[in-house]
Amino acid sequence: MNKFFVIDSVLSRDDYIKIEFSLDEFNWLACLKSEFQYLDHSIISVEVDEDSGEIFQDFVYMSGVLLISDRLKNLFDSLGIDYLFYKKVILTKKNIGIEEDYWLTVPERIDCLDKENSEINARRKAKSIKIEEDKTGRYEIFKLAGVVNPEIIISERIATALRDSDFTGFYIYSVDDEE
Repeated sequence: MNKFFVIDSVLSRDDYIKIEFSLDEFNWLACLKSEFQYLDHSIISVEVDEDSGEIFQDFVYMSGVLLISDRLKNLFDSLGIDYLFYKKVILTKKNIGIEEDYWLTVPERIDCLDKENSEINARRKAKSIKIEEDKTGRYEIFKLAGVVNPEIIISERIATALRDSDFTGFYIYSVDDEE
């Protein structure tokens, strides 16, 4: 039996970069809802906040928009994660001459929420999450369909690979209340 985890962004460190972008620039609603039909693959360039630090973290997730570093994308590729939508984004910090390649990454929403054993409120937000593993197929990074939750769910294999690495900008916790 596979355990599932939530991965979320850590943005509180002062030395991390802060991305001040227009959500429309990324078509944030399409990203949030995993509506690939409204996204294109054209490269965009975004300047980071001039007051931010100089560490370009590997994982940035804000308002439903996920950006991952080039090296984190390489890890996903090496693990056979070939079902995510990617769009190249160049992050720049002009005042110090830094330019880094990132990837707008959009996980698909899949219908794998065990609705009988999950608590879902009237606004369609799952307060407790139980996943039907047999419905996840080969997907190890995804969002939940049928609810408004923005959480990105990952498999135990992906969680272990990330925890055993030196990637930055995220924290991982179990979807189970027991941990």
